[in-house]
Amino acid sequence: MAASSTKHRTRKGRSLRRGITMIAAAALVAVSGIIIAYAEFRYDLVSRRYETSWIEVQSDLLDTMLELYRGRLGDVARTVVLDAEIDTALRNGSSDDLNRVLEQARNTVRARPEFAVLSGSGQILATTGDEAGLVESGAIQERATDAVRNRIVVSPGGSPFLVHYAPVRRGDVVVAQVVAYLEVSDGISFFFPDLIGLALSQPEGGLLGLAGDVPAFESALPEPDGQARHQIMSSPDGRRFDVATLPLRDEDGTFSGELVLLRDISDALEREEVLATLAFSSVLVIVLLSLGLLARALRLGFRPLGAVVYLLDAMARGETGLRMRNVEPPPEPESDVEGGPERYAYHSVARKGQKPDSSGSASLAQRSVAEIDTLLDTVERFRASIDARNALIAVQEQLESARRIQQSLLPEDFDLHPGLDFSGRMRAAQDVGGDFFDAFPVEDGRVAAVIADVSGKGIAAALFAAQASVVLRSHCQMPENLPEQIQAANNALCQRNPEEMFLTAIVAFITPRTGEVAFVNAGHCPPMIAGADGKVRLEMRPPNLVLGVLPDVDWSLHHLTLSPGESLLLHSDGFDEAQTKEGDILGRDKSMEIFGKVIAEAEGQDCAGVSERILEEIDQFAGDAPQADDITLIAMRRVD
Repeated sequence: MAASSTKHRTRKGRSLRRGITMIAAAALVAVSGIIIAYAEFRYDLVSRRYETSWIEVQSDLLDTMLELYRGRLGDVARTVVLDAEIDTALRNGSSDDLNRVLEQARNTVRARPEFAVLSGSGQILATTGDEAGLVESGAIQERATDAVRNRIVVSPGGSPFLVHYAPVRRGDVVVAQVVAYLEVSDGISFFFPDLIGLALSQPEGGLLGLAGDVPAFESALPEPDGQARHQIMSSPDGRRFDVATLPLRDEDGTFSGELVLLRDISDALEREEVLATLAFSSVLVIVLLSLGLLARALRLGFRPLGAVVYLLDAMARGETGLRMRNVEPPPEPESDVEGGPERYAYHSVARKGQKPDSSGSASLAQRSVAEIDTLLDTVERFRASIDARNALIAVQEQLESARRIQQSLLPEDFDLHPGLDFSGRMRAAQDVGGDFFDAFPVEDGRVAAVIADVSGKGIAAALFAAQASVVLRSHCQMPENLPEQIQAANNALCQRNPEEMFLTAIVAFITPRTGEVAFVNAGHCPPMIAGADGKVRLEMRPPNLVLGVLPDVDWSLHHLTLSPGESLLLHSDGFDEAQTKEGDILGRDKSMEIFGKVIAEAEGQDCAGVSERILEEIDQFAGDAPQADDITLIAMRRVD
């Protein structure tokens, strides 16, 4: 009878222990599943946000590239139109002379665009070449209008070209048009160096390969709708591609098709899948180990509880004179009969205040829970580190692309006029900056110079600077009405300024023959003039508002005169606000002193050397302190 009662109590205790163990195990599995599901949700959310940001950056990069090449084509086409030989050749009807002028203009541009001259009736008068068939097919003639100067024309072979039309006028009559055109894919390879293929998706349907490897996809691309998109697609041979479709539009908004940019991401996705499998396997192993530890902890934790149950049962049978003594447990039982609370010895001696020591079991359970939390946190941090690494690589690639764009915006040829020694330098404080400068010849032998400083730093400031550079160059071409042109450029910047950025700028027109300088100062640092002896004067003028803040603002036109041998310096505030590690600022007086010192010591040195010497003086003052702001310099000297 006693043996039967003992078996019943043992089975009852072990059944309770199994039930609690199963409940705890189910809770552990459920919590693990919730944590894994939340990690997957966070990963998908971050991926979608990154995808949206990535396609926006790609679209902005393409727009900036097109604006840059449109500006370059417009400059070289206007140079041909302003060449007196073109008018003479048109009057004489000499195609050889026209071809010679066009070839000379083509050799001055690194990208080497093609040229053609159309008569007023659309007849081809001259061309430098027509490998793409744009002239022969009549595609260029069909898109020529007086209203739109820049077009995107698709060749018979399916390749898109940037085309600029520059009219040749005699009075108010257009007698001819100079056409400059350049294949879009020539610029794509420079601005998007990691592509393995480039294609064009036309409005009427069909995918035409332009460059590199363009595979046949298992599913067709969506019909072109003029919207930037991003998706992952597979080819029949198992490769997977990152496919970005970016719309191509004319200057007036006419949709010409979509560029399809292809990146082979098969290896990257395989690595990501391997890492995901390893992470899932690690979590599974951790859960199984945790279940084993939990079972062990509960097994140890139930030993004191079993003893208490046995004690209470004994008291219920009338054994009142008891005390409980916890001794070392025997080896694990091989059956339910041998196990149970009987592994603890209890003696019938009345003594109060003693109870079993269960701190070891509780400590083991607490350690198990803490280890589970730590391991799950490790998995979450591991996945987060993968996301952060991918985001960092993407940011580094975009910074490098932005740096190349910014450098390509700055002029390289400073041989602007025989009577003017000219130089420009821009040194960014970060990978990319918000400063820029520009210089180009205009009508009547004058030279235009632009220096500007955009608020802020980084990619946003660099993109706004690229936009502002194109806007200022396209609007500021006529010295006679410079304030009105500045107002028009400011209105254009205000219309496309969602980040509410602004810039200070000086736009100047220099007449090297007389030394006259007409300029507008939009909140920028005042110009400095130095004689050959190093004496410097500051050209202070009443301040005007910066650009990009308010539309329809008026600006004042100022004048100064450079005597033969005098030098003019335009600079950004990074010059006079340079500082040391202790916080000492260079200041305007010291910057004027540096300029005068460099000029006085610059006997036989050109303006490029002057700019380098000024930067060396700034570095000597700042010492080991990091450059706090972008530094931009334009130095020019009137030559006798």
